[in-house]
Amino acid sequence: MPVFINFVVEVKITPEMLDILEKKYAKYWWDKREEEEYSSIKSDPFKLLVFTILSQTTSGVNTRRAYRGLKNAFDVSPRSLALADEEKIADSIKAGGLHRIKSKRIKEMAEHILKKWNGDMRKMLDGGREKARENLLSLPGVGEKTADVVISSLYGERDSIVVDTHMRRIAIRLGIATEKAEYGEIQKALIKIFPWDNIPPEREGRILALFWLMAKHTCNAVKPRCLECILREKCDFFRKHQNQNE
Repeated sequence: MPVFINFVVEVKITPEMLDILEKKYAKYWWDKREEEEYSSIKSDPFKLLVFTILSQTTSGVNTRRAYRGLKNAFDVSPRSLALADEEKIADSIKAGGLHRIKSKRIKEMAEHILKKWNGDMRKMLDGGREKARENLLSLPGVGEKTADVVISSLYGERDSIVVDTHMRRIAIRLGIATEKAEYGEIQKALIKIFPWDNIPPEREGRILALFWLMAKHTCNAVKPRCLECILREKCDFFRKHQNQNE
């Protein structure tokens, strides 16, 4: 039986790989309507926060359906949702799944912002990245991933990579994080693999999203398509399984 020798290989995305990411994964990008809709949501931190809560444990399609339902029923603002009936919020977002749990989170979060910051989300986010993140994490139903979605939209992507299930999985498989690694450890490990000097600030979000699409569509949870991966030669998971198959 072959023996897998665990040795450290530095995992780096080269500048050349950036073009490959674009060519291979741009086909999974949102269509024009979805892109415009998300750009509008992203321009308002509160709407982005609500959208992100709606995205928890569901698909992108269901998230957009739930958000559109909420938008049709309410003014998506801290005051409006804080004063809204929780059952009515739940009914409006039913298409997204877990509607009762999410309606409770959205209402409690809106109430907190209304009470502590008089409904002024911008005021809540003043004081720099760390203070803004601290305030976001103080909100009911907001964890590190949700907070970083908002933070990255305000302060840039490279220091606030959002670590979801797909990003965690690819980090562990690459060998840059362990199964027991916490959110912050994985985030720092992922930040280190990108050639930031070759990525203009306005492209950071695009590159990270393409990498996420690679994690989702190539580094699949059940049947990863390792031979298609641009990082296979540096991947701990690929080397291990390659040796076992020899």
